[in-house]
Amino acid sequence: MTHDDAPLGGAANSLFPRLGPRAVVLCSGPPPEEDLLRYWLTGSDFFVATDSAGHPYDHLPIPPDVVIGDFDSLSGRVLAGRSGPRFLQVDDQYTTDSEKALLFLVEQGFEEVILLGATGWRVDHTLHNLQLVERFADRLRICVAGPHADIVRLGNGDSMSWPLPLGTQFSLLPVFGEVKSVTLEGSRFPLLGDALEPGGPALISNQVLLSPLLISVGEGSLLVSVDRHVPPISLEDLGE
Repeated sequence: MTHDDAPLGGAANSLFPRLGPRAVVLCSGPPPEEDLLRYWLTGSDFFVATDSAGHPYDHLPIPPDVVIGDFDSLSGRVLAGRSGPRFLQVDDQYTTDSEKALLFLVEQGFEEVILLGATGWRVDHTLHNLQLVERFADRLRICVAGPHADIVRLGNGDSMSWPLPLGTQFSLLPVFGEVKSVTLEGSRFPLLGDALEPGGPALISNQVLLSPLLISVGEGSLLVSVDRHVPPISLEDLGE
């Protein structure tokens, strides 16, 4: 289901290991599988649901600490003084409920966030939530955990060593502009100081052939999407 199977759950994830205070945000998109939600909740400190996400909440692995939003989707269903989560209404119509959750968590001193239910159904919502990864990059480390893959951001000067299973498929997404001096080692299609840009050559469905996968970014901002399901890999794939 994920890159690791450890008692620490998502805190020990090889792609997005816990480095500081961590929260999980359940957005109002297609709900994640229970096992995936439970995995990321394990090792996190705080659980936020946006608006109607997870309502009525009693089927979730644990109840949210806070439900945040303008509550337009919960009209007539939020009861004052009800037991369970704390409801925090924010009427600002110029921010989405996902943004409201991230702003709240920044104020509370959190440093990293897992976004679930943030992709699918509406393309505009999916693209907006991915843009939040960039907009909050100076305040939060964010992992977008989709139905089949996890997405993280690499920025200026970042250099990562990911012990991913051989055969893991991943994609590089330079969606925010040109990314300079990208190096990629341990993959089927390596890079050596290349420049990547939106509309350039496709960088989809690359594959890990040597672990750890090494990736570095000189300048710019790059999204990396890593599949959770690892297909079988043969000796021929490994060049033997």
